[in-house]
Amino acid sequence: MLVVGLTGGIGCGKSLVSDLFHKLFNIPIIDADVVARELTQTSPVVDIISQQLGKEYIDNNNNLLREKLRQAIFSDSSIREKLEKILHPLVYDEIRNKISQLDTSYCIVVIPLLLETKRTEFLDRILVVDCTVEQQISRVMQRDQCSESHGKKIIAAQIDRDSRLSLADDIIKNDSSTAAVKEQVLLLHKKYIELSKPQN
Repeated sequence: MLVVGLTGGIGCGKSLVSDLFHKLFNIPIIDADVVARELTQTSPVVDIISQQLGKEYIDNNNNLLREKLRQAIFSDSSIREKLEKILHPLVYDEIRNKISQLDTSYCIVVIPLLLETKRTEFLDRILVVDCTVEQQISRVMQRDQCSESHGKKIIAAQIDRDSRLSLADDIIKNDSSTAAVKEQVLLLHKKYIELSKPQN
């Protein structure tokens, strides 16, 4: 089975692209953010976060105060690094586990921080969704109802656009319309089906 890692900067349209692969061709999607959310709803992981980051991020019912933690990791890089050290190994283990249970020609693993974590060894290809930085900022401001400076801060915490593109095997441009993205998804689907066939 061909394993494709899908990534891109915030606001580039990773969800749009993964949704199209799933809706058009029923391709299995494994989303690192969903995996992380599921893990952080379990007591063992919440306890580790409480011990290492502090009880102020946990409510009285032992649930994670997600919004408070989200604000903290974008304003304090040391908190972000601590959280990543806790979560990333667990998330990648669970992703591998989910991949091992699939029986399909190819699957897509959505990992927003794929290139930042440099954990690409289990992937066959890297697909980057791309748009301009100006479009990223505009989309993030609209989606999250945040300020331009907050949007820029999130983008600054990620790998830069040129580096991301230089590491890509495949690129989908999401700088015009959904129809244009759909065309690119169609072409890549055909390519991935071909690549997934046994090589003689």
